[in-house]
Amino acid sequence: MSKSYKVSKKTMNMGPKKGKTVYSVRPYSYGTLTTKDIANQIAMESTATPADVMAVLDRYTYYVKENLKKGYDIELFGFGKLYLRFLTGKAVETEKEANAKLVKSILPAFRPSYYLLKNGSRVYNLIPDSIELVKYGEEKKDKTTDGETTGGETTGGETTGGGSNTEAGGTGSDNGDGLE
Repeated sequence: MSKSYKVSKKTMNMGPKKGKTVYSVRPYSYGTLTTKDIANQIAMESTATPADVMAVLDRYTYYVKENLKKGYDIELFGFGKLYLRFLTGKAVETEKEANAKLVKSILPAFRPSYYLLKNGSRVYNLIPDSIELVKYGEEKKDKTTDGETTGGETTGGETTGGGSNTEAGGTGSDNGDGLE
């Protein structure tokens, strides 16, 4: 499994590197798959038709929204937890002033599921066991899939094993926003 990246260039506007051009990398996506695309993939591996799969996914979406509206968090098996969070204005000085008027917006939020290794590193369920980072345009072509990319060269020895280098997300009540 590989994840492509592109090199990005930026001229710094402030700080010690003001006026200097710096480079970084950002992930590159080959596009977006729709629910219909995924339903077709599921249907190809089962006895269900694409319409059957879409019907189930439609009801799933409906009930996720309905239960969020009722105040529940939703554990998406193998993905993580969906919940609603508040975007609030300023904090107030008394408990009496703390009311719904402080809520500027309600936002959907997602906390990816993970498990901890003995060394304390997080392994996220959504990330394959190992990912090779490959520069976009330098991917190896797989001859068995009509030229689609399936892997590539490791650049600079950088690989990531299941997300242990990221600090986003979590399980339990730690959602990273300090609100729970």
